[in-house]
Amino acid sequence: MKQNWFLLGDIHGEAAAIEYFYNHHRERLKLDDCQTNIILLGDVGLNYSITGLADFYYKTSLSKLPFTYICLRGNHESRVSEVIKRNPSRWNPIEKYGGLVYVENGFPNIEYLVDGPAIYEFAGYKTLSLPGAYSVDKWLRLANGWQWFADEQLSEEEMQYGRMLVNHEKSVDLVISHTCPIEFEPNDLFLGSIDQSQVDKTMELYLGEIENQLDYRRWAWGHYHADRLYPWKDGKEKLMLFNEHVVDLCKFMEMGKADYFVDILA
Repeated sequence: MKQNWFLLGDIHGEAAAIEYFYNHHRERLKLDDCQTNIILLGDVGLNYSITGLADFYYKTSLSKLPFTYICLRGNHESRVSEVIKRNPSRWNPIEKYGGLVYVENGFPNIEYLVDGPAIYEFAGYKTLSLPGAYSVDKWLRLANGWQWFADEQLSEEEMQYGRMLVNHEKSVDLVISHTCPIEFEPNDLFLGSIDQSQVDKTMELYLGEIENQLDYRRWAWGHYHADRLYPWKDGKEKLMLFNEHVVDLCKFMEMGKADYFVDILA
C-alpha cells in the first residue's frame, strides 16, 4: 500500500485542523486508500487533562480519521512515561521506525515518541527527535491553576544522551523538535505581554548546540504558532509549522533552493 507522510504543527487538543485537511483533500490525495502518517511537532494535547474524559474524547475524535499520528512531545502535554505510570496495563511499547513508540489500548493509530532524544526512520529518512520546550506562560498557568508540567523540558541527563547520539550518528536527514535552535528564534512572534528576560532559554540554547555539531539536511519545529520556511543555507532548510497547513514530508526533504513554502504543501 502506498504511504503518505505529512508534517503538522501544534493542534492543542483540537481535531478540527486535521478534520478540515481530510475533508478537503481526501479525494485528491487518496487519503482513504493510502497508509497516511502525520508527524505532529508537539503540543498535540492528547495527554493534557490526564484526569477526566477530555483526553479520551479528543483521542476518540482523532481516531475516527484514517491516519496514523506520530506524536512528538511539546510543553503543553504530559510525558507519555508519566501517563503510563497511572495505568500501565493500558499501554504497550512497540518497536517501530527503528526505535520505540508507545501506544494506548483502544487508540492503536496514535503513537507517542519517547520522552527524550531518539533516532527514528520516517519514510526512509533518518530522523533525530528532540522533544520538549519551556512554557512562556508558566507563571500565568500556575497563578490560574491551569495545567503545567514541571518536566516539560529535557533533563540534563536527557540532553547529555542527545549529545551522545549526535556524536555517534554524526549525520541525519531530518531533525524534528518542538522549539527551535536559539539562532532561529522568531523574535517578531514573541508575545508582547511576556518579559523575555524571564523566559528560560535552556532548550533553545541546547538545540543551538546540537545544530552547530550535527550534519543534517532538514529541520522542522512548531511551538511559535506560525508557518515559516527559513532561508536556504548550505543545502539545509528549516521549517516552522502551526496547524493550518499540512506539509508533505517527502516534498520537504527533496525540495530545492528555488522552492517556496507552497511547493511543499500536501
